Amino acid sequence: MKYLECPPISELDLRLHSGIIVGDYKVNGRVEIYSCKLAPSEKRLANSLDKQLAVELGGSQSVGSLEDSPLGGSFGNPFNPGHSSLSPASASPLGSVTDSATRKLLINLILTLNNTFSDYDFRDLKPEDFIREGSLDLVQNSINSKLSRGEDSSNVEFYQRLWSSLDDEMSLKECEIYSYVNDMDDDALSVGKIWSVNYFLYNKKLKKLAFLACWIKTPGVGQEDSDEGMESDDEGVWAMDTQD
Repeated sequence: MKYLECPPISELDLRLHSGIIVGDYKVNGRVEIYSCKLAPSEKRLANSLDKQLAVELGGSQSVGSLEDSPLGGSFGNPFNPGHSSLSPASASPLGSVTDSATRKLLINLILTLNNTFSDYDFRDLKPEDFIREGSLDLVQNSINSKLSRGEDSSNVEFYQRLWSSLDDEMSLKECEIYSYVNDMDDDALSVGKIWSVNYFLYNKKLKKLAFLACWIKTPGVGQEDSDEGMESDDEGVWAMDTQD
């Protein structure tokens, strides 16, 4: 996946990297945009992941070819992670795993995380590790409230510019929005964080994916951790694609 240079987004990413003061805390984050065209090395990983998913289906279902699939997917119930109730062949939060489009979507989400957080390998993630968000408004309201709490409106200009810039590049109303549901008790990227949220904004028509992430570090954690962040809680912040 190719990082797409966009000066307005790069400026916002730099601001998030430096940190935004919200009350007594500093919110750090990442925001980047990627093309969904895979590099040769990513194609090899994508094919490997697709074969692995096909094996996990046990050959009991008809599995479509990844090569012939359009980017995207058909979706089942997008609001229920269903970690224990979904069989591999049933509708996952991303769609039916027997559908090659669903597997291709999953692979693009994994590759985005690998590119953004290059110290980690996310190839073992499953469809149940993601959810499809209900609406753009809910995501925007969640992020805006995180960046400007109570009567403090000092960061309003920042998040207004954030959404305006993302809309210019991604046509937000045409995007499907997903988030990574990491396990706070068993996730390398949750170490040293009070919370974090990771959102993927995917425009199938433009074949572009934006990754937006925000987090607050646990007090006393070193600055070197500020590039990592990812942890989820119900309060939700956001995530999008970024690279060191």
